[in-house]
Amino acid sequence: MKPVPYKLSEGLYLESSGKILPWYKSLHQITKMGGKPLPEKGKTNQLFWKQETIFGGMNVSIQAMQQGNGIFFLSPKNKDNADSAETEYEQVKHELVSKFGAPDEAVEKDGYPYTRWFWGDVCLSLTIAERFMDYVALSVSNGVIKNAL
Repeated sequence: MKPVPYKLSEGLYLESSGKILPWYKSLHQITKMGGKPLPEKGKTNQLFWKQETIFGGMNVSIQAMQQGNGIFFLSPKNKDNADSAETEYEQVKHELVSKFGAPDEAVEKDGYPYTRWFWGDVCLSLTIAERFMDYVALSVSNGVIKNAL
């Protein structure tokens, strides 16, 4: 197995704050790691980090949800404003290939591309998804997405 980069075997390393968000079984396990609880009042069902840096300088916001145990949803803060989900996908993919090398999977399913890198149970996944409109979805997970190859 190839070495796991950026401390991903432990969790998601937040470069700006110098913390590691560990892989979690319940959201409660990471509630004290600096994320903003949502909703603000009542039972927390997600945590949100508005601005962080990961993977050697990639600017993102981060979301962790109770029902997504073991997965962090990342929203890249691109310097270049993309005029479409396809353009943004290609920009993010180019940046990830420069950091992680060739992906382990790069396919299209039902007209939507996805690209994935695997290190054992750890998966970095980039795709175009649709919910009312097309958008770029980026996530990193442990034990959630299985390598189909």
